[in-house]
Amino acid sequence: MQKEIKTIFIDDAGKNKIQTTTTDKTITIHLQLAGESRKRKVGTITKSTKTFAITRKRFKHLFIKGNAYGFNEYILSNAKLFDKIKLKDELCEWKIPIKFILENGSYLMFKQQGFEKQLFVSLTQIDEFKTKPNF
Repeated sequence: MQKEIKTIFIDDAGKNKIQTTTTDKTITIHLQLAGESRKRKVGTITKSTKTFAITRKRFKHLFIKGNAYGFNEYILSNAKLFDKIKLKDELCEWKIPIKFILENGSYLMFKQQGFEKQLFVSLTQIDEFKTKPNF
């Protein structure tokens, strides 16, 4: 199968967009923010396991004030091809049901900095979904 690429605008102004690249087995999701020229890889959905794999770096992605990671609200709210997130950073790995994030996450939007609407869950909240520490 040839790759299929789709673009979806995720804000009212039509500036922030999500681009998906689909193959037989995976869907890779990129976020293109209005104020940036490069695309950010959000993660990859594995169709067979219905899992959305996301890799983060704590020093860069962890919201210090809430000790929390943010997840794109649009992607989670519109998820049809995955039901859990496999989140991995340098210290740990979690398998979190998207329903948990949608029901327990706190909304934050850093619109001034050009970021999209996100749901944040703290490391304490997702502790029960820890699959292994990465030591």
